[in-house]
Amino acid sequence: MEWVLLGLIVGAVALGTPVLALIAFLRSGETRQSIDALQGQIRDLRAELVRRGPAPAVEAQADVSPASSQGDAPAVIEPAAAPISPPPPPSPTWQPAPPLLEPATAPLPPLLAPAAAAPAAPRAPTPSLEQWLGARAFVWVGGIVLALAAIFLVRYSIDQGYLSPTVRVIMAALFGAGLIVGGDRMRGRDDRVAQALTAAGAAALYGALFSAVALYGLIPRFMGGVLALALTAGCIALSLRHGIFVAVLAFVGGFVSPLVIGGETPNILALFGYLFATAAGTLAVIRHRGWWVLGWGVLAGTSLWSLFWMVLRVLDGVRYGADGQLWVGLFLVGVAALFVWATWRRVREQGQPANHVVLQVWAATLITGGLLVGIVIGDPMHVAGWLCLGLYGAGIYALARYVPRFQYLAALPPLLSLAALAAWWFVRVFPPGAEMIDAFGPTLLIMGGGFAIAAYALLWNAARPGFWAGVAVGATLLHFLLGWYTLRGTLPGMPWSLISLGLALPFLAAADRLQRWRGTMPGATEALGVMAAGVTFFVAAAIPLELRREWITVAYAFELTAIAWIGWKLDILSLRWLCWPLLGTVMTRFVLNPYLLDYPLGGIPFLNWILWAYGLTILAFWLGGRFLSAVRQDPLSEMVKASTVLLGFVLLTLEVRSVFQPAGLSAPGTTFYERATLVLAWGGFALVALYVAGNSGSKVALMTWRIVGLLSAFLAVVVQTIAMNPIAEGVRVGTTPIFNGLLLGYLLPAMLAALALRMARQAGESRAVVVAALTAMILAFAWVTLEVRHVFDPSFAGDPLGAEGVELYSYSAAWLVFGLGLLAIGMWRHVPALRHAGMIMVLLVVAKVFLIDMSGLQGLLRVLSFLGLGAALVGLGYAYRRFVFAADERPELAPPPPPPSPPPSPTTP
Repeated sequence: MEWVLLGLIVGAVALGTPVLALIAFLRSGETRQSIDALQGQIRDLRAELVRRGPAPAVEAQADVSPASSQGDAPAVIEPAAAPISPPPPPSPTWQPAPPLLEPATAPLPPLLAPAAAAPAAPRAPTPSLEQWLGARAFVWVGGIVLALAAIFLVRYSIDQGYLSPTVRVIMAALFGAGLIVGGDRMRGRDDRVAQALTAAGAAALYGALFSAVALYGLIPRFMGGVLALALTAGCIALSLRHGIFVAVLAFVGGFVSPLVIGGETPNILALFGYLFATAAGTLAVIRHRGWWVLGWGVLAGTSLWSLFWMVLRVLDGVRYGADGQLWVGLFLVGVAALFVWATWRRVREQGQPANHVVLQVWAATLITGGLLVGIVIGDPMHVAGWLCLGLYGAGIYALARYVPRFQYLAALPPLLSLAALAAWWFVRVFPPGAEMIDAFGPTLLIMGGGFAIAAYALLWNAARPGFWAGVAVGATLLHFLLGWYTLRGTLPGMPWSLISLGLALPFLAAADRLQRWRGTMPGATEALGVMAAGVTFFVAAAIPLELRREWITVAYAFELTAIAWIGWKLDILSLRWLCWPLLGTVMTRFVLNPYLLDYPLGGIPFLNWILWAYGLTILAFWLGGRFLSAVRQDPLSEMVKASTVLLGFVLLTLEVRSVFQPAGLSAPGTTFYERATLVLAWGGFALVALYVAGNSGSKVALMTWRIVGLLSAFLAVVVQTIAMNPIAEGVRVGTTPIFNGLLLGYLLPAMLAALALRMARQAGESRAVVVAALTAMILAFAWVTLEVRHVFDPSFAGDPLGAEGVELYSYSAAWLVFGLGLLAIGMWRHVPALRHAGMIMVLLVVAKVFLIDMSGLQGLLRVLSFLGLGAALVGLGYAYRRFVFAADERPELAPPPPPPSPPPSPTTP
């Protein structure tokens, strides 16, 4: 029976400590109430003084009668009268007694002066290093040293064998109790010393309890758990009297106790019940004293214990997972509720509460919700986890409904439900069996439908009915789409389109009811718009669910148009937020989706799914952009316009691809004619965008011109001319001179670049002018050169560097004619850039003639080469002097002589 006596002694200490602390706290509470009452009276008096305001200053003179001087009546103060003529002098036989009060020469101060602004409290001087060490640090170091002294004393007694384990534990417990009593006695003299002694005593009691249970086995573990709970409660009560450091020690000791005194197979209900009680006590102290920083420690402790149990369940599901899911789930729901309860008064205050308090509520709800999803995923076939998640969602809905600053938390429960359901289906090793399918479908229906119905019920007279309507629509739609995506393969006969139309009916009824409440309930119009958008969601989804995959994206595009129309018709700006996810979905599926290239094209070129799918989507975006722009010009309307243009560019590119790759869009490589067609298509697209930008001033059109035009130039010059030209690839372009594939690949793009040069100059695009000019010159030069090569080698199979004779001379002649043509056009149109390009070509011919033709040509060809070049240079010099520098070389004419002066008139005699 030794452990019984020891348990009674330790229990008396553990239970007596909180009793003493509670009595002291109640006594101090009476004093605190008196102080609060006095402070309230002072605030009321100050408010009364401010309300009355200053009294008017009275300028008066004291007129004291003889009776007032006797004390019969108070002196009467009358306002000073206007100066009058002095009365006749009194009789000299009698003089009145002088007045007791002198006449007032200054206005009397008002009886109630206005409350002056309270002077700013002087800032406490920063303690010096000596003060910090002597008054603070030494005290706490002393407390730690006392706790260590107890540990060393016990250790010494163990080493020497003086004391038995029972005596050691009793002495440690008595030592801790003595420190706590001493700390309570010192509280009236020095608070810091009292805190240090109390904290050291609490640490000694925890050490005694842990040693008695875990080290020596003197107390059964169940009794140790009860004593640990009592000791934690006592320390929490002591913290109300001795400060935050004792509270920190209390919740740390409380959360660590199960690790020390717990058994190998703990009772899950007892363990998490103990942790919940510890968290509740700590949060009660936090709520009472405002020690909000301790809340993060409580949240960390509860989360770590939940994660620890989840890990143990994965390692040994038989021992730790039988009934733990329910109790741990309820524990997490309770922890979230405790944080809401602890901060309830602060978050409902008028104005803006402390940010860290609001952040603590957000963190607690998010973390506990995420842990609940983890618990559900661990055993999704068990109904307990889903019940806890539903209970958690109900609590979050209540908080979001009745505390407007937390209304956006209402979107969390449906999202957590979706995350748990998606993880249940996709995080699995084996294919889904019949039992899983039978459980998955009803669970999805209950969770999605329950959250949607609850959100609809809470929207009436809410602060933001439109948001709650959005939660209802989103919960229904997302759960429905998840069900379709996961079960369409396992349930092939399910009429998904009819289900989608059926889901539209309740939202249609809700929209009809909201229509009748538009004039009486604030925010009903916004909720009506969201419900109408929900109807269009399900109606638009019903059609493509029975068709191929690409038509689902088209339905999303028309849903964006419908939402934009509803927002424009009802003047609801908040509906624009629904357009962003739809826009992102459509653009991801039609622009960034690599599987799109695997879709079958069909037998008719151009008239395939690409034309209809992209064309209808472009039409939908164009209409939606007009509705959005009619309400407001914002980033959303500009993004819809840009997406419309991007889809047009993709449509054009894919149609060209489908013409040259009828077997499929994913065929590897490109052909010469495909690239040439793409250059023309992209260049034309860029010119149309430049024309639209010039007429409408659209920034989207201007950026389209710049980006697509640059892409077209890059494809034509870098890819088609330098890297993959017909000579390098040996492409067959036909046998007819001039009218062959080179015309499509180089001459037409050069002419398109020349047109772009002209339009860019008119639009003031100086950088584009340079790019277009260089592109036109390079493509024209490439066409001339390749045409010469084509005449002598139509298949481009030979070595171009082995040219000789007539072919070598033909290059010089063709380049010379090309350069002279550029010079002629430049002189005629007064374009210096063309003249400079022509001059470069002529210089190139000169270099070729002297460096290559002089040794490569023989006989008459050499003569003709030099003769033609010389004649061209002479003629070119004459043309420059005649048409370009004529004004500079014209001699200056002498100024005409002055007119002769008239003859002098004859003089008269």
